[in-house]
Amino acid sequence: MDYEALGLKAGIEIHQQLNTREKLFCGCPTTLRKFEERTGEFYRYLRATESEMGEIDRAAKEEMKHLRRFTYYAYDTTCLVENDEEPPSPL
Repeated sequence: MDYEALGLKAGIEIHQQLNTREKLFCGCPTTLRKFEERTGEFYRYLRATESEMGEIDRAAKEEMKHLRRFTYYAYDTTCLVENDEEPPSPL
């Protein structure tokens, strides 16, 4: 298959947990937790929205069609910022 002829574009997103005293956008600790220590869970569905450039992410739009539910686990250090219920604190 000729991916270049198809116009395929691929990217990678990497998440890294940093060894810092507190999280970047809130003052919560960055303690690594065991799965068994979770205190709750919440769910999210992707909602494709326009970027600053007025474009809609095609991958998010496609995922939105499938109504795929993502499960997030909460711990006693999970705050409203992580739950998208409060805006991030200034850096």
